[in-house]
Amino acid sequence: MRSRAKPRVLATRLLARSWRVEFFEDTIRDPAGNTAAYARLKVPDFAAAVAVRERDGKIPLVKQYRHGARREFWELPAGFIERKETPLACIKREFSEEVGFKLTNPKLIVRLYPSPARSPQRAYIFLGKIGRRTKRKPDSTETLTVDFFSKKQAFKLLSERIASTHLLAFLLCVAGDSRKDLLLM
Repeated sequence: MRSRAKPRVLATRLLARSWRVEFFEDTIRDPAGNTAAYARLKVPDFAAAVAVRERDGKIPLVKQYRHGARREFWELPAGFIERKETPLACIKREFSEEVGFKLTNPKLIVRLYPSPARSPQRAYIFLGKIGRRTKRKPDSTETLTVDFFSKKQAFKLLSERIASTHLLAFLLCVAGDSRKDLLLM
């Protein structure tokens, strides 16, 4: 398959900057010569994990308030990747901070763009097992509730108030049940 010519960025204008978000307007010219303005958000990449407790097959979920939606969501343990941090180092750190357990044997399942029309942000989704207990250290901006659920319960909670990337990550990991290297149980 032959690749198509890509649009060319003619100008970029920073509209706003706050904490970890930058909001841009790009003016682009497509291969046909048409120009248009596009909004683009620059936010850090993040990592999330589906982890399984070996003794009962339960999965930890984290409940937290998401101001953009103005409500709480049950989500997978996840967090922004810091500068010079690898996705693997990020999810190990975030899992310990949010859940209070070590994430063992994490395997990268998928890397995806949660909102490619508006952001180059990437999500790195891992599957692992729950290891030894550690001390929870949520960020100062986080008020978290952590609980463990069966796969069926986790699917129900993730589906009720869908945080799309978290539900997709969960479904991808559960779909891997038939592959020996991705067994959740």
